[in-house]
Amino acid sequence: MKIINPLYDKAFKYLMQNERIAIKVLSVILDQEVLDISLSQQETVVPDETRALTLFRLDFNATIKQPDGSKKQILIELQKSKYDTDIRRFRNYLAANYISKYPKKEIRETNNLLLVESELMPIVTIYILGYKLDDLPYLAVTVNNQIINSIDKQPLTIESFFVNMLTHQSHILQVTRLPKERQTRLEKFLTLFNQAWYADQKYILDLKEVPEEFIDIAEYLQIPVMNEEFRRQLAGEEELDAIFDQQEAKYIQQIEEERRQKDEALAKEKKAKEKEKEAKAKEKEAKAKEKEAKTKEKEALKKLYESVRLMKRHNISIDIIMNATGLEKEIIEEL
Repeated sequence: MKIINPLYDKAFKYLMQNERIAIKVLSVILDQEVLDISLSQQETVVPDETRALTLFRLDFNATIKQPDGSKKQILIELQKSKYDTDIRRFRNYLAANYISKYPKKEIRETNNLLLVESELMPIVTIYILGYKLDDLPYLAVTVNNQIINSIDKQPLTIESFFVNMLTHQSHILQVTRLPKERQTRLEKFLTLFNQAWYADQKYILDLKEVPEEFIDIAEYLQIPVMNEEFRRQLAGEEELDAIFDQQEAKYIQQIEEERRQKDEALAKEKKAKEKEKEAKAKEKEAKAKEKEAKTKEKEALKKLYESVRLMKRHNISIDIIMNATGLEKEIIEEL
């Protein structure tokens, strides 16, 4: 079965705009029953100084069913990316316009200050990645809030508004880490993202198997395959991806070349300093040897002069002393 590749922004947006399917997808990822959702905004478009592509993101207001049967309102931030260069933007998006996402209930003035009362909801973030994180070798992980008593290090089973509003549960999915044997519900769902099955074009996947539970999603993703305009837009996205890949490759090559040149320059500088250090050490050694030689020469000359004085005291003739010591007559007479 051929389907549009849901890792592509256009295809994923098409998938998640179907409310029934979006509820099913979010329920699988969160491993909780999602009762209803509303798309609070379309994908966020933020200027990117490095490339013309944007990080795909959808925000949902959702009602989930708790294990005790109660209902809970949450805000789901779903972000999807094909490139590891987008990691730095995940944090920016999470912080940007934080309060503006929530529906404002009342604005009142107190002490000349405008206070905005909002219906705050816990945030759950979902990251769907089309690449592998080297330091996280797992298909899917959940980072959950846990309150721990800092004194005795024991986990606390309490609900805190402060904690719920200011810390976030996260789900990280690396679709390229899909195992060959898919046992769990999440693994079976991610079969629809299997990038090893792309057809002639990467934006079309030729599924070799479709898990029974997710046939409806596969069939829904199959519909645009024969839509020429939809395929053209996917092709345009792929073309932009290819352009970015080329630019990124050139940029990485340039960085590597600059790093290589810098390393070579540092190596040359280090070698020059070592040679200079070695030359100074040799010069110092030569001066030490010269000083030692002069000291020995001075001591030898001193001993020779003492011998001459001794010979003169014994009335040995100057001619004999000259022959014995090699000194000149004037020097012998001065001693």
